Amino acid sequence: MAEATEMRMAELARRSELSVATIKYYLREGLLQQGRRTSVNQAVYGDDHLSRLRLIRALTTVAGLPLSKVRDVVEAVTGESSVLDAMAVTQDVLLGDSAPKAVEAAPVLDRVIAERGWLCEPASPAYQAAVSAVDELHAEDLTAILDRLGDYAQAAEMVGRSDLEAIGAAQHVEEKIRRVVLGSVLRRPLLDALVLLAQQHFAQQYAVQSLNRSKPD
Repeated sequence: MAEATEMRMAELARRSELSVATIKYYLREGLLQQGRRTSVNQAVYGDDHLSRLRLIRALTTVAGLPLSKVRDVVEAVTGESSVLDAMAVTQDVLLGDSAPKAVEAAPVLDRVIAERGWLCEPASPAYQAAVSAVDELHAEDLTAILDRLGDYAQAAEMVGRSDLEAIGAAQHVEEKIRRVVLGSVLRRPLLDALVLLAQQHFAQQYAVQSLNRSKPD
């Protein structure tokens, strides 16, 4: 069994890439558990403290969440919530409040969800954000995209599965949730860029095919 790591505040700050003042603030706010006292003015900290600080740093620095939302996630991973419940809380705070613009869009989304056999929560911000997106596409008369909603859902399913496989490799709940945060925030620009590159590829491929068809035999 590996020996537990103990470190002073300065080492904790260096390894977490946070200032000593910031760590002390998180201690005062109850976001970080207290260290083991070695004297009146000294304490040592362990890997659990480092994991918590890395999670908080991901939530504040990468996701840009206020401390009130950070506290919601910290409370979820600290309490008796399951990893699934903690992930749900994290998804909710990352998306924020997103009320659907029109309930008419819900059946379109529900049909695709049913076809994929997904287990989803209609009350979740993720579902509400999806309904709003479908409604906006309908309002802009982008029926060509809506007609292929099942294809987009299939692609999303592959991404979602890959995300969970990457998250599942983590040993501790703080690290799992940290990967949820970083994966959700940092994957978006990557995925958007990959889609644009794929568009470039197929646009050029279609152009070549069209040119070949127009050539006389």
